[in-house]
Amino acid sequence: MQDLVLKTGEFELQPFTSTDIALIEDLWKDPRVVRFISPCPTELPAKSARAFVEAAIDHQEKHGFSRWKVVGKDGTFLGWAGFAALEETSEIELDYCLSIDALEQFPQIGENLCQDLITWFFENTYFSHLVAIVRTDNKLVRDTIIDAGFYYRESQQINGMPCDVFQVLSPSMQTYVLSA
Repeated sequence: MQDLVLKTGEFELQPFTSTDIALIEDLWKDPRVVRFISPCPTELPAKSARAFVEAAIDHQEKHGFSRWKVVGKDGTFLGWAGFAALEETSEIELDYCLSIDALEQFPQIGENLCQDLITWFFENTYFSHLVAIVRTDNKLVRDTIIDAGFYYRESQQINGMPCDVFQVLSPSMQTYVLSA
């Protein structure tokens, strides 16, 4: 397996390994970080971090893409970003979870990661579109994904949380839709 998935400016995306569970546990200890990814953010136990990392490794091996760890130039763990299968719609979802320190130190990290991941996804897969699920009260991520090129599609209840579904079409689908 390759050690580097994507290098973008100040950051690298690298595949998770089984030794990365503690990184996710530490990231999810901050309630400001997990408040938008779980209906009960104070209840993200260690087994959730283990399941998250194991699923990321498995998805990478099976599909060639996954959620990856985001590290700074100095090797500092900043969070994770990448793709997962969305059970509710059987689509591929782009999502990320970054530390508060990363967001404060690099205010454009979310938008830069989203734009680079969109480009990577459509250059490396055959999918016609990509979705992003955002809790309705998460203005920061909503603005970030809209700035990255996503547009609103619909609202749904996902994992017990009110969410909005955004999507972006592949370049070939954009051309097709515009020519129709």
